[in-house]
Amino acid sequence: MHITFGPNTYFHADRTQSGHNCHRFVSMQGVGVDLHATIKRRPQTSNSHTVSEARLETLQSASKHLPFSNSGFLSRNSNFHHLSEEERQKLGGYEYRAICLLSWLVPAYYLLFQLFGCLGIGAYVAMSKPLVARENGLNPWWVGSFNAVSAFNNSGMSLLDANMVAFQTSIYMLITMGLLILAGNTCYPIFLRLIVWTLLKLMPSCESWDHHRKTLQFLLDHPRRCYTNLFPSRHTWWLLACVVCLNGIDWVAFEVLNIGNEAITSLPAGIGILDGLFQALAVRSGGFYVVPIPSVRVSLQVLYVIMMYISVYPVVITMRSSNVYEERSLGIYADEEQNLPQTTPQDVSKRHGLFSALRQRLSGSHHSHEQTRSYFVRQQLRAQLAHDLWWLVLAVFVIMIIEGSNFAREPAIFSVFNVIFETVSAYGCVGVSVGFPDQAYSFAGGLHTLSKLVLCAVMIRGRHRGLPVAIDKAVLLPGEGVDEAEEEDGEIRLERTISRGRTVLIGARTSSRNREPYSKRSKRKNLA
Repeated sequence: MHITFGPNTYFHADRTQSGHNCHRFVSMQGVGVDLHATIKRRPQTSNSHTVSEARLETLQSASKHLPFSNSGFLSRNSNFHHLSEEERQKLGGYEYRAICLLSWLVPAYYLLFQLFGCLGIGAYVAMSKPLVARENGLNPWWVGSFNAVSAFNNSGMSLLDANMVAFQTSIYMLITMGLLILAGNTCYPIFLRLIVWTLLKLMPSCESWDHHRKTLQFLLDHPRRCYTNLFPSRHTWWLLACVVCLNGIDWVAFEVLNIGNEAITSLPAGIGILDGLFQALAVRSGGFYVVPIPSVRVSLQVLYVIMMYISVYPVVITMRSSNVYEERSLGIYADEEQNLPQTTPQDVSKRHGLFSALRQRLSGSHHSHEQTRSYFVRQQLRAQLAHDLWWLVLAVFVIMIIEGSNFAREPAIFSVFNVIFETVSAYGCVGVSVGFPDQAYSFAGGLHTLSKLVLCAVMIRGRHRGLPVAIDKAVLLPGEGVDEAEEEDGEIRLERTISRGRTVLIGARTSSRNREPYSKRSKRKNLA
């Protein structure tokens, strides 16, 4: 019996796994991953020669994105495939040098921002506002230093009972603390990339510095291969736009919704605008306030609840959409879409008729062919919202049960909205509170002990929602397993592109027909 395979059939190299074989009842490889498939069939095309020639024009060459000459190709999110073993080693060398750079740049970032913040704000309080600290029995330098560190770490804690209300007119202190709040949280990836870009521009162009310039350029071009909180250029601009937009909404709402509010109109015009800007920067994540929360309009308090809840989303969405190693574990293989012609509903109608096109438009099936970054972000956002809401709803429900007697006695103070505000503030790790009447402590200070424990659990859970998932590694050391996985990712994405009817198909495999697959090269090396 003879078995003959057609010209459109190709084989994957066998990948032996060390260790004993184990069988799982449920596969943990993710949707779309088929590790047992050994034969895959290319779709029949009538113009295969024309397609194979056009593939090279549409695939992105990796030589334009790497500081050394190579013959590989670049996929989405800085995934490289069809690199030789020597080229893989060079790529690992640049990753290692970039990580070494970050190993001292990131600690220096944290140390210097807090050091200069402590010196600047401490000196200001000691020179301009010493009575504010001494009236509370505190050293002015200690008050300024404590506020600087608290602002950078977004803890919202202050040594003064009135938080930042005593510094409503302190222009320098409000601006400096606002910058520290941004530098320590939402703008950290932005500032870090700005520092790397500045170092690259200031570095001499002589040959002796060429090695360092290439390392900095590699870090700017492919940051997510080295660090979870350093994003590519487009993602960084998107994050900056989100930060400006959200803070701008808070700022405008503070000025507009508080028209006629004596707590705001009593301030000088310029100071009121600056206070609104600082409160917009601080309430989302910093935890400070210059105008007491109960003094602002209720509509603004509702907006603050929304902003505290979504405060972590810009960074998380950017982190998810720019990941390099996470998609393989999740079984997500988006198509290569940089230079691919898209199939429009008009093209569908020409090929399949008006009724078929209308059915696809109503069912949304034509969008199912585009598993793009936006789709991945939407899925992450929906999962995050569903993951968050049940915690908040359950916490509010339990606290209202515990505080039933207090609500019956003082419904205005222990209102449902106040409980929601406190719970969302705890879940977002913001620290802003509506306060307790005639008391120096927050609203949580008037709750029962069991309610405080519930808030503690909510804070612990909320503290971890902004972290990358365990499979999204910050650093993945080079190795043959990693290299083969990345090569296989490139193959799978190209195969998906073929199956989805794109005109750009498998050029990488055609162009490298005379090259030995990486998995075979590595296996032959091990046998030797």
